Amino acid sequence: MTLIWRYLLLSIIAVKCKAGGIVDLNGQWHVRDTKRHYSDISATVPGGIYTDLMDNNVIGNIFYGYNDVETNWIPENEWTYYKNFTVNEEMLSIDNVNLVFEGLDTYARISVNGKRVGVSQNMFSRYVFDVKDNIKLGVNKLEVRFLSPIKTSQAMADKQKYVVPPTCPPTEYRGACNANMLRKMQASYSWDWGPSFLSVGIWKDAFVEYFNESTIRYIGTEISADKDNWYLDVDVYFAPKGWLKAARVEGTLDLDIVGLISIKDISLEVGENPEGEYIYTTTVTVSKKEVNMWWPNGYGGQELYTLWAKYKSKYGDESTKSVRVGFRTIELIQESLGHGGGLNFYFKVNGLPIFMKGANEIPLDILPERGQDRDLIKTLMETVKESHMNMLRVWGGGVYESDYFYDLADEYGILIWQDFMFANAMYPVDTDYIFNVKQEVRHQVNRLRSHPSIALFAGNNENEIALRQNWYGTEPNYTVYYKDYVELYVKTIQAEFKRITRNRIFLFSSPSNGDVTVKEKYVAKNPGDYKYGDVHFYNYDSDPWDSTLYPVPRFTSEYGYQSLPSLNSLWQATSNPEALTIKSDFIDHRQHHPDGNDQLKSLIEFNLKLPDESHKNYLKAFIYYSQIVQAVGIKMQTEHYRRYRSILNKDRLGNTMGALYWQLNDVWLAPTWSGTDFAGNWKMLQYFVRDFFAPDIITGFINDKRVLEIYVVSDSLVDVSNVTASITIYNWNCLNPMHTKNLLVDMKSGKSNLIKSLSTDKYLSKQRCGTIEDAKNNCFFYLSLSHNGNLLVPKNYVFPAPLKNSSLVQPKVKIENVTQSNVNIFDITVSTDNIALFVWLETDVKGKFSENGFVLVDSRKNVRFVSEYQTSLHDLQKSLTITNLLDEQFFYSKSVSSAMTASISIIVFCVGFNFVYK
Repeated sequence: MTLIWRYLLLSIIAVKCKAGGIVDLNGQWHVRDTKRHYSDISATVPGGIYTDLMDNNVIGNIFYGYNDVETNWIPENEWTYYKNFTVNEEMLSIDNVNLVFEGLDTYARISVNGKRVGVSQNMFSRYVFDVKDNIKLGVNKLEVRFLSPIKTSQAMADKQKYVVPPTCPPTEYRGACNANMLRKMQASYSWDWGPSFLSVGIWKDAFVEYFNESTIRYIGTEISADKDNWYLDVDVYFAPKGWLKAARVEGTLDLDIVGLISIKDISLEVGENPEGEYIYTTTVTVSKKEVNMWWPNGYGGQELYTLWAKYKSKYGDESTKSVRVGFRTIELIQESLGHGGGLNFYFKVNGLPIFMKGANEIPLDILPERGQDRDLIKTLMETVKESHMNMLRVWGGGVYESDYFYDLADEYGILIWQDFMFANAMYPVDTDYIFNVKQEVRHQVNRLRSHPSIALFAGNNENEIALRQNWYGTEPNYTVYYKDYVELYVKTIQAEFKRITRNRIFLFSSPSNGDVTVKEKYVAKNPGDYKYGDVHFYNYDSDPWDSTLYPVPRFTSEYGYQSLPSLNSLWQATSNPEALTIKSDFIDHRQHHPDGNDQLKSLIEFNLKLPDESHKNYLKAFIYYSQIVQAVGIKMQTEHYRRYRSILNKDRLGNTMGALYWQLNDVWLAPTWSGTDFAGNWKMLQYFVRDFFAPDIITGFINDKRVLEIYVVSDSLVDVSNVTASITIYNWNCLNPMHTKNLLVDMKSGKSNLIKSLSTDKYLSKQRCGTIEDAKNNCFFYLSLSHNGNLLVPKNYVFPAPLKNSSLVQPKVKIENVTQSNVNIFDITVSTDNIALFVWLETDVKGKFSENGFVLVDSRKNVRFVSEYQTSLHDLQKSLTITNLLDEQFFYSKSVSSAMTASISIIVFCVGFNFVYK
């Protein structure tokens, strides 16, 4: 039969039958390994091999004990997923029948009824396979055979003409080699915060689609504006027509935003472009009077409007797809500061400069299908919103997150700094690899670009600075690797990104020097220069609580410190008490950062005194102190960046307009940089985030001349006049304040203002804290800001000396009372007889406290606890504990007389203490 007669026949048949549909392939599958050691194992799609083997009790919980290494045989095998699906006469009569996989992880061969229909080689691409000629009436057999990622990575590395580094991770990572060879989650090979779980599987939706003419693949939108109107550019992508691929897509298209725009019966005749795409493009004008703007969290509402596209073909095909749009503009401003001062680097949303407050998000789970869990996503995004964040960086070693993740970002006003998935490596640039990357960029940019939360795309994580600074020994062949870098990020990723989009922001790397990186031919002479772009800053050798040691950049997109998860959390990863010591094999196995625990101990000892290592509660103390050091260190650093939001120093550094700490979440229970651990519990850091990211703050630090500088920093949109700033002096041995100085100040919107400078030691000495030499050890500053008697900002504090040198007194801190006011709401009264530092409440009941890790300067304090589920007062009370820096479980009490002798010079109003921390 000639092609034209076949076309006419199928056209006649198509008119008589239903035009198109979907066969859902999610749900029950089976899986076997190639050697048939494991056959007919029940499997679930979406899913992955580790999850399926756990569900079938072939392996235990991979997050428990040493199971990360004990199950490393799994990615050495090949695994075949298979199921049957039914084809009816209607499907056989239709022109186009495609097998669609939204996510295959990663190298796989796909067959229908024993005939190969395609291969996959990219975890981040959608795969559409034409199976029209492979299906039959009735039962059809589908198989997806996944190759070993270990062996495939090695085979790809062996094919390279020269080494593409790094070949293997550091030994401490206990990971797999050649992560950069596959378009697969880089972190699944291991990282310094996570294990190696090289999963394979159908990790997103799978289905069979059938239609005669076409169907809508994507809707891509771009927003621009003038004084009076919004301009909504709409790109509607259509599927090619299978065996008639070169033909035009015909039919009609409706575009609707209910109550706003309605365009009916747009006549379509869309031809294939040079990239093989079928795109209909139009621009819709919307009056600004008719819509509300979309704003980041803390600046206004997040109004969203649903754009519907409905396609109809002459054969009766109907395809409907929608995206939500938010009317907003976003600009990245890089204006010159003149006189060698570099360039600013900040974001304007709807014309308003906004300080970006947030964190770096790593994969929500090391098993990618589990990262699609809606409850997990919502819990994390609610944490982000209530912590006053307005930006998350989706880090380039993980995955492009689920649609639901970006939907919630839209709803909560969380801007997304979206990395492309390239991190900490050089990458191949052979023809197949470049083609593979192009398909990934096309899919992900079109999938994500309509979200108003997407602020920018960045080409990679740290690869520019790695190349320039020779992290991987590339220097002898710099020209070769530089050429590869430009080929991948400039000629491929950026070129494809610019072809698809119109006015979207693109950075080549993070950190980068922004426009200067471009000027210096894409690899800057000094990536991370504080006068340009964004920086990543880590320092594990200096006092983390010393603000004078921190840089003064334009924007900090990574910074942080490690801590351990709580002991309660760690018990979920081991049942062996001997494993829970700081020098155990178990803790060492979980610490992937080279010299990590030694660094943590050094960071603790800059300011705090740990108990002796022989103490029975040493690990518990180490965990608690590590969380204190992390929380205060990131607090100090974040407040430092916020203080510089509208200030330039003598070197013209400053105008800092972003602070994204490392890292938001965890993928297993281990020492990491996270604020929320893998068990879902907030570390002390996450409680501190709510305060140091509050819209307005009062903050102070002691500069290198021993002068206390106190600032008021405001993200608010309006000035507030005649605000009372209170500077209170407390003696370490007394709840009664020794002195309070009140200042009337103005809080300027969008500004950081120095409101007071005090010569620290002289001032404290005048307030009866002892001699000028000793005063800093005997007292501390407590800061607050109020207006008309109402507290405006979280209270804050400044310690004039390391706490290990200060005359701290052991308080008697206890839980005085707990009452239940609702099925999941409890009020807790905490009492103390003296200043208590970093008071930490903990319970086995899942939930959050209104405050935690706080400095207690009052004899009583009320804290609210909200559980995640209905619980009883008895269940909460039986597991509720309280800890403070000088808890008796860490330090045994000294006699009252010796304590009084040690501290006699600083007794002012209070007596009765029993231990001095010196």
